[in-house]
Amino acid sequence: MRTLFVLVLAGVGLWGALQAPFYGLLLYLWIAYFRPEQWVWTDLIANLNLSLIAGALLLARTAFSDERIRVNGRAALMLLFAAHSLLSTALSAHPDWTAWQNFAKCVIITVLLVSLVNETKRFRLVLLVIGLSLASEGAKQGWAQLIFNPGGRNDNQIPFLGDNNPVAIGMWMIVPVLVALSRTAARGWERRLLQFMTVGVIYRAVVTFSRGGFLTAGVVALYYLLRSRQRVRALVGLAIVSLLIVPVLPDEFWARMQTIEVPTDELPLEEQDTSSLGRVHFWHVALAMAAANPVTGVGHNSYNTSYDAYDFSGGLYGSQRSVHSVWFGVVAELGYVGLLLFLLQLVLALLACRRVRIAARGQPAMNELHQFAIALEVSILAFMVGGTFVPLAYNEMIWHFMGLTISLDQLMKVSTAAGEPKAVAATGWWSAVGRRGPVPVATPSFHSR
Repeated sequence: MRTLFVLVLAGVGLWGALQAPFYGLLLYLWIAYFRPEQWVWTDLIANLNLSLIAGALLLARTAFSDERIRVNGRAALMLLFAAHSLLSTALSAHPDWTAWQNFAKCVIITVLLVSLVNETKRFRLVLLVIGLSLASEGAKQGWAQLIFNPGGRNDNQIPFLGDNNPVAIGMWMIVPVLVALSRTAARGWERRLLQFMTVGVIYRAVVTFSRGGFLTAGVVALYYLLRSRQRVRALVGLAIVSLLIVPVLPDEFWARMQTIEVPTDELPLEEQDTSSLGRVHFWHVALAMAAANPVTGVGHNSYNTSYDAYDFSGGLYGSQRSVHSVWFGVVAELGYVGLLLFLLQLVLALLACRRVRIAARGQPAMNELHQFAIALEVSILAFMVGGTFVPLAYNEMIWHFMGLTISLDQLMKVSTAAGEPKAVAATGWWSAVGRRGPVPVATPSFHSR
């Protein structure tokens, strides 16, 4: 049944991709975030190579359409970062060309996303596809664990993210997206479904027992408390979720979280958390790599294979280890130039969210833009906090989100240039794809000028 379900969805998606580039983008995003080949029990879907087909269709359909490809300054900066990582790979002693090719595809898709997501209804539909594709399995596992094994640790990987630590960060990044979608839902059942999924995803993030995820949870909660215009309501919501989750967490969870506050080198040797000590060592190794290669680093995604050559511990923490950090990973693999380019893109993304959030605040007609700005801002902040302990710099999710901030900024500029805010209706997914006919109110579009 799973295989049949996936084949039907893929068939519908392929038909849509032939009709318009935007539907090809939706198909690609569904495949990227849901990973149907990992969800079914057979190798049939994997053998079809749906991602390659969807990507090829998207590029071809875009090339032969009247959609305008927009490469503004920020999109060009992404391409520059990809070019720098190409140079880094070419000069590396341990080049990982497969990893670079996958990253280059991610950047190309992001640039296309910036061009194709040129209306508010398209923006919401992209968030909906990303949110449901990534959160459906997470929400299912979260609720199943909460009901049938409360307090138990969930060690299941998510193909799009990896093991427990990146899973926790990915789940916290998708929570704000689900919140924004629920707040802009036109139908009660859609809103309640998204809220139900949000609680499941939160619990799925918590029971990874990830300390980085725990810190990220605090940032997400604090952000909503500070930004909410109805703080009492926000506090009540947080209290309800906390009362549902906190009582079932075992002593093992809290004991692990306490190691965040206690410096491990001050504990007796038998109680030291070797993973924390090792992580600090890996960061020092990263700095040694950057010092030896300040411009291009050791190569895109080449920290692990370069580790032994720079390890000054004599193999105390093993061989070919991971850097366990976005920041130290980028500076080691792409040098200080790569780190500067990466940080610049994150800062520009946050500034774009802030501009939109402030411009749309208090304007009912721009409620969707306001909610989307909040969602992307807190998701990027979650990535920045959680990414301190997880090497997720090349993951598609953060690049797609940074690309969406470019689209969001453009939508706000178009609305402002029009002379008066255009009404933005909260639309469900059926009306967004035209099942119910044209949306009755105008939405900002790049092409409206």
